[in-house]
Amino acid sequence: MTLEQLKYLDAIVKHGSFRAAAESVFRSQSSLSISIQKLEHELNIKLFERSGYRPILTHAGKAIYAKAKKVLNNSREIHDLARHLAQGHEAELRLAVSGIIPLEPIIEALNHINHQHPETRITLLLENLNGIMERIYDDDADIAITDAFEPDVQYEGLILAEIPFVTVVPSTSKWAQCTENINEEALENETMIIVRDTSHHSTRMSKGVLEGTPQWIVNDFETKRRILCSGKGWGRMPLHLVREDITQGRLSVLQFDAVQTFSTPIHLVRKNNKFIGPVEQLLWSTLQEIDWQTPT
Repeated sequence: MTLEQLKYLDAIVKHGSFRAAAESVFRSQSSLSISIQKLEHELNIKLFERSGYRPILTHAGKAIYAKAKKVLNNSREIHDLARHLAQGHEAELRLAVSGIIPLEPIIEALNHINHQHPETRITLLLENLNGIMERIYDDDADIAITDAFEPDVQYEGLILAEIPFVTVVPSTSKWAQCTENINEEALENETMIIVRDTSHHSTRMSKGVLEGTPQWIVNDFETKRRILCSGKGWGRMPLHLVREDITQGRLSVLQFDAVQTFSTPIHLVRKNNKFIGPVEQLLWSTLQEIDWQTPT
């Protein structure tokens, strides 16, 4: 069985006759017919009923043709990928992103990349703190958007934006009614909900953690948000993730001096001294053009 024979089979089904199929593949009708006969002999089945005006797939022929279409589609994908790679385009592009960052503009950027380079597979990794830079260090990601970047000669990095944080409590908390008249010490006996650093072999870090408090540790900010909205604990959250909860009265913002709204910078980072393909460069540029400012 050859790929050419499967192409002939596909042409006969699509064009409805051996003659038209032969013309479509630039072969003589006799050579195409012989090729199909050899395929039938090899498979020991009859692919077409030839007694009528047009060749009709037999029951066995329909089953074989269904498989043949998958093989032909896979073959076209391989050729497209090879052409894509021959032009210097990457087979895969991997982006590691901090869990504090709004995903909508990132998804929009990735859709833009995918539209222009559909053959490049996109991998989006969500990590926290040193887990993001670890992906870059381990070559598990090509580009990172991180709030845990320290300038280093190994990396190219630039600031994209500042992400505002707020300290919130459930609206059912006793502190929700006196958000301006307490201090951080008053919260020492209250459970703090903390998103853990997702690194595996780097030194794990924390930001904004009040030491000595009871703690619940979770993997991501959405879980943290849901716990807070359920009425448990307190914590610091990216404003864009809890803005609706604050508006709807599920969460209240603590406003005392020690925990007023603060911002943390997010950096666009990649390794220096490595090959940069055109798809990666396009994403690098596209991410810099995003308006990261969220409504206050």
